[in-house]
Amino acid sequence: MKKVSAVLLLSMVAGIALKGQNISGELSRNGVYAEFYVLRHDFSDGFVSLNYERIVGKKGKSAIRAGIYPDFQSTISFPLTYTRITSPRSVHHFEYGLGAVIRIERFEGNTYKDIPAIMIPIVYRYQKNNRLLFRAGVNVFLSWPRLPSPSISIGYKF
Repeated sequence: MKKVSAVLLLSMVAGIALKGQNISGELSRNGVYAEFYVLRHDFSDGFVSLNYERIVGKKGKSAIRAGIYPDFQSTISFPLTYTRITSPRSVHHFEYGLGAVIRIERFEGNTYKDIPAIMIPIVYRYQKNNRLLFRAGVNVFLSWPRLPSPSISIGYKF
């Protein structure tokens, strides 16, 4: 089930990426990307999150992200972050920010909701032609225990 979900997620991102290129030179303000976590967290057994990002501000140096991070068993987590992006109109960027993870867990017929971690993304970001998006870095999760989790992301800006 996990492999099928990962293949469907990658197919969706790849299909979106095949759309036409933006030739107007405007900054694409929306994006979707899949983020693959190398290390799992204590609050979820999943390895992939699907994220939506919106660039905010006139200069495009800030972004708000909301994602969904299921483990396909009993837990769904929602990472929410605010990030700053250096040189948003160039190809290479540094991205850093602050956020939280909201978790909903179903256990023995009960539903539990909490915020198990504060999230600090520290990421290298490659964005070519204002469309293809690649990210690699570490998300530091401040929880018990603290966990620096390396991640790789691929996605599409529109």
